[in-house]
Amino acid sequence: MTFARELTRKALHLVFAGVPVALAAGVPRDIVLAILGGMLAVAVVLEVARRRSAAVATTFTRMVGPLLREEESGRWTGATWLILVCLAAVWMLPRADAIAVTWAAAVGDASAALVGIPVGGRLVRLGPNGGRGKSIEGSAACFLVTLAGAYALAGLSARVALLVAAAATAAEWPQSPVDDNVRVGAATTAVLILVNFRLHG
Repeated sequence: MTFARELTRKALHLVFAGVPVALAAGVPRDIVLAILGGMLAVAVVLEVARRRSAAVATTFTRMVGPLLREEESGRWTGATWLILVCLAAVWMLPRADAIAVTWAAAVGDASAALVGIPVGGRLVRLGPNGGRGKSIEGSAACFLVTLAGAYALAGLSARVALLVAAAATAAEWPQSPVDDNVRVGAATTAVLILVNFRLHG
């Protein structure tokens, strides 16, 4: 995927920065959940329809096909997974933790590609396939952006924000069949649950 296409793809993902920003601004959780629930319902209907209807699949591919990665042609798209991750975080977690997780999934993960693709690899390229692997620069961007959101936007302590940023970066790093939005969301959620358990257990 070219940088221009990846930029467009990640720009769409960055729309979901509205979730942590809305939570941080005090928008009621029920409203955020209702919006995400509606979006997820539409997304799932589209995912099912494009597998069962050739006409829907053709129309879908014509509209957004250039933005899809190869593996998404036969599986759920990253956008659908991102909606699900955001919905789960807002539903399950305290407000501050939900802000940190949704920021990591929507913005931290996107920053890795937005930095890593155009400038990554000047130090070292991580992972297989030469230039298609992860880069130090991209991982650093993911770490720093996630750290900033967890500390400044979510209001977590510096120590917990560092743990969240490290978890997001580690989860985004590997090449895996599991969607990176899911990996980042699950890893950061797990860290925060463990932290809360240790503090209050």
